[in-house]
Amino acid sequence: MRFVALATGALASAVLAVPLAAPAVAAPASPAASSAEVQRSGSPDQHRDHSRHPAPGDGRNNARLQKVLDGIVAAGVPGVIAEVRDNDGVWVGRSGKGNLERKEPARADGLFRAGSVTKSFVATTVLQLVDEGALRLDDPVERHLPGLLPGGNKTTVRHLLSHRSGLFNYTDSLWSDGLKGFAETRFKRYTPHQLVDETNAHKPLFAPGTAGSYSNANYVVLGLLIEKATGHSAKAEITDRIVKPLHLRRTSFPELSTRIPGPHAHAYVRLQGPGSPYTDVTESSMSWAWTAGAIISDTHDLNTFYKALIDGKLLPAKLMKEMKTARPLKGGGPYGLGLAKVVDPAFGTAYGHTGGTPGFTTHSFTLADGSRQVTLSINSMADADKEHIAAGMAVKSLLAKGTGAG
Repeated sequence: MRFVALATGALASAVLAVPLAAPAVAAPASPAASSAEVQRSGSPDQHRDHSRHPAPGDGRNNARLQKVLDGIVAAGVPGVIAEVRDNDGVWVGRSGKGNLERKEPARADGLFRAGSVTKSFVATTVLQLVDEGALRLDDPVERHLPGLLPGGNKTTVRHLLSHRSGLFNYTDSLWSDGLKGFAETRFKRYTPHQLVDETNAHKPLFAPGTAGSYSNANYVVLGLLIEKATGHSAKAEITDRIVKPLHLRRTSFPELSTRIPGPHAHAYVRLQGPGSPYTDVTESSMSWAWTAGAIISDTHDLNTFYKALIDGKLLPAKLMKEMKTARPLKGGGPYGLGLAKVVDPAFGTAYGHTGGTPGFTTHSFTLADGSRQVTLSINSMADADKEHIAAGMAVKSLLAKGTGAG
């Protein structure tokens, strides 16, 4: 497990990722192709197909935004796509390659694995259940899932949501050979209980509530809590409560499928570490991530989700306050209940999440007043400092109000 620091550490939030590295195959082609597209008329939500039917925008502003994406590719990633929204409209951009073997450009409307952005969807679902009385934030896990965790009588729903449970992060041990181990077993199917068993095989990091440390295990347990409280699958609850009401038509929660259901960039990792050739891992099982990070989406849908969340359309004000109350995590920035909080002089306060799976890195943030949304997806798992820094600077620049979409 690793944290991605955006910019100079001002924007930091947890990423679903695997540690270490080892052998490789495909060599990267030089990233070229880039394009910027702007839609200025009407609200963003009125233009579902804006990436395919863009309207012309301000040329200077387009160039400024495009330069931000080009800077990420120049740092060494294969390709990047982004959508920026504000009151002036929507800007959609791309840079680099979506397919290194065929030297095809990245598609601005491409789907991607959003990784730990999934946690915001899961947290929202859990908090809706809290609002309905099916769960309480201070309920111990043992009350709903007896025997699941050794310390379940002292570990609460709030501890899980805020990464203050002390549970070991199972992705730190799931593959003994790191990314090489992942690549060799990426079609293996895990059950949620197998992931919990992997967690329980390790001593807790600390007593529940005494510290904060990011662990994907927290959100696997929350997935099981959703299912126990509702009698339905976590996928069904997330879909019925969030995906369908918000018309997130390109957001899905894969269970058994190893494919991405629609146009997408290929996903790449460097098995031997920074500077080594890229290996294509586009097709893979996400059962190892489940409710900690399996969602597939696009930039439009994620911006729509976070806009609705921050605008109070998914949770009552009392629970939004709980969700946004953030405390620092070890090695990372302030974290609330499924939301990372970012404060920077360039844009003020923003909320959202990052996500990193083998092959994709996602950043999705919304300004606290809901006036601006930024989502970008890189089709590789960033593993070099310069890539992390470039992505961080890009998100900071795109969130800044002086860089308009129209």
